Amino acid sequence: MLLRTMLAILLGNPFLAGGRRSPGTFLRLLHHELFSKPFTTRPSSPNLDLAASFFKTSCGLSPSAALAAASKFNMKTTANAESVLRILASYGFEKSNIALMAAKQPTLFSFHPEKCIKPKLDLFFAAGFTPNFIVKLFTKNPELLKISLERKLSPNLHLLMTALGGDRKIVATSIARGTWVLGHDLKKHLLPKMETLREHGAGANIPKLLWWCPWAITQEPERFSKSVVLLQDMGFNPSNPMFIHGIKVMAGLTQPSWERKLQLYRSLGWSQEETLSAFKKSPSCMCISEEKIRRVMAFFVENLKWEPSRLAVMPIVLSFSFEKRIVPMYAVFSILSKRGLLGTNICFSTLLRMGESNFLKKYVWKYSDTIPELLDAYKVKAVPSN
Repeated sequence: MLLRTMLAILLGNPFLAGGRRSPGTFLRLLHHELFSKPFTTRPSSPNLDLAASFFKTSCGLSPSAALAAASKFNMKTTANAESVLRILASYGFEKSNIALMAAKQPTLFSFHPEKCIKPKLDLFFAAGFTPNFIVKLFTKNPELLKISLERKLSPNLHLLMTALGGDRKIVATSIARGTWVLGHDLKKHLLPKMETLREHGAGANIPKLLWWCPWAITQEPERFSKSVVLLQDMGFNPSNPMFIHGIKVMAGLTQPSWERKLQLYRSLGWSQEETLSAFKKSPSCMCISEEKIRRVMAFFVENLKWEPSRLAVMPIVLSFSFEKRIVPMYAVFSILSKRGLLGTNICFSTLLRMGESNFLKKYVWKYSDTIPELLDAYKVKAVPSN
């Protein structure tokens, strides 16, 4: 009756509610249905209690999490679930792993341990992956245990191993970055992209595509091909790893986003040629937030008197952490410059290119005894006052 009344009000059809009635009558009737009858809660069932007890006691879930997990499937006996626990434990899954898996995918304890779970774990062991990787993989994504071994898991793993030259470390890294890839239709989505890269002279970069940006394989083949052609037209070398960085950026950008970034850099003083040149040197410059781009640009223009075009020559700077790298390094650079301790050939861009350990060794620890404020300056989180 309640559903009928609500439909009548939403659809404006009084006949659904049993006759021609005014809106006021409908609202009074709805109020009566909602508030004149007491709400009842579903009584706890023996099966629900059994499952909740299992998830709490055997899997280590909290009472509320155990109850939520128990509500996902009907457990008539714990026999199968206990068998699943024993299988997982025998493969190195600890209670903390099992608790995470139970919370994410409680129905896995209804799977047949010998027919459904064990063969999938054996697949990765047989392929030579470490027990630690296998435990982390299925803990992170227990949904993989639901995937068909014959139709998805096995052929996808074989395809990834082939595409990545059999290097298990690279395969493991690629999978870890996107465990969903094992459940994807790789034959349909990956093979065409591999062929496209080979046709354009980027076959050697196929492993890097899967390693750096596995999500790019979900792109429609036509859009992927257009990105490859566009990058070549821009002057990217298909055999250079930077080509894959370009694909990675193009995969995450829509046309409107691309146009907005071009407009932003134009408003900050870059020509279109300078923007495209910067993109070729550091494709990630098109993915940085507008707020950060403006902040970094303003910092260099105001503090170092750089022209915007100079940043276009060194666009990687835009990717550096403003608070953790640019500002602290500038604080040290400023102190040493004022004391004449930097050679005439040392400019701030030289320091920025250095790794932190090398920078600390050459410019902080070296002078920390005579200039103790250097260490404090390097830790500073705000732009130093002039």
